Formats: sequence, structure tokens, C-alpha cells
Amino acid sequence: MNPQNRTRRRKAISPVLATVILIAITLIAAIAIAGFVFGLFGSFTSSAQVSVVSVSVPANTVAGTFAASTTAGTAPYGTIILSNIGTSSALANTMTITYGGHTYSATIGGTAGANKVGAGSTLSIYVNDLPAAGSAAAGEEFTGSISMSNGGVIPYTGTFQ
Repeated sequence: MNPQNRTRRRKAISPVLATVILIAITLIAAIAIAGFVFGLFGSFTSSAQVSVVSVSVPANTVAGTFAASTTAGTAPYGTIILSNIGTSSALANTMTITYGGHTYSATIGGTAGANKVGAGSTLSIYVNDLPAAGSAAAGEEFTGSISMSNGGVIPYTGTFQ
């Protein structure tokens, strides 16, 4: 007997089935790569992207105790405007302001939910009654930060007017 006749023939998948499997794998890989390159999968995440748009605080806001509110107080008061270009909302919780060698902090008050910076909107925070201990003069610089509910801290700077 010839030993070559005894070898078994191996069975394989049909060429048609192999072609279909290769095309399917290629399509899946192309969709996954296109999703990451063109940002198709990024649209399912939501986040707040809050920044300070403008800061305006008059020097004669200095009067008593530091209060930050979403409701305008007795004039003169300062205004800090936040803008959210993100896709979800965030709350502005507390803020600080540093001037004259002192740092003051206050909870941002107002009616319930008024301190919310909605997606694609702005929020005005009114700075009322800064402490007289660090009396500010027009032209004096100040710094500060606003703490958000999502853990973000937004710094700002300005000059008393």
C-alpha cells in the first residue's frame, strides 16, 4: 500500500463562508475606527463645561459681610457671569474672593435651584457686601474661585472698578 493514500484529507470551511466572515470583520473594525476618529461615540457622554465669562465688582461694594447670591442685592453690587457650553447642568456652590491680603468665602444663595448653570446657558452671581476689613480701592486687583457641584473649581481675576 502506498503511504500517501492513507493520509486523511482535512476538511475546511467553504471559500464563500470564509469571504463572508472576512468582510464582516472588516466592516466591524471600520465602524469602530470611524467612531473614535470622527467622535461618534463621544456624543453619548454628558458633562458640564463651565467658565467665567465676565467679572465686574465696584470698589464701593465693600460694606459689611461677604454675600454671594443669584439675586441682585442693594446696588452697588458686583456681577460674575458663568457660562456652560457643556451638555449637562452644574450647581455653583461656594465662592471665594481674595483682596487686601484677606480671603473671604460665601455660599452662593438664592431661591432653590437658582444657582444652577444649565447646559448651554449662563448664570449671574451677584457679589454683595464685601467685608470692610479688606477695603478695596478702585484699580486694586482681586482673585477668587467658584466651587461647582461636580467638583470643579473655576478661578477668576479682576480689578475693582
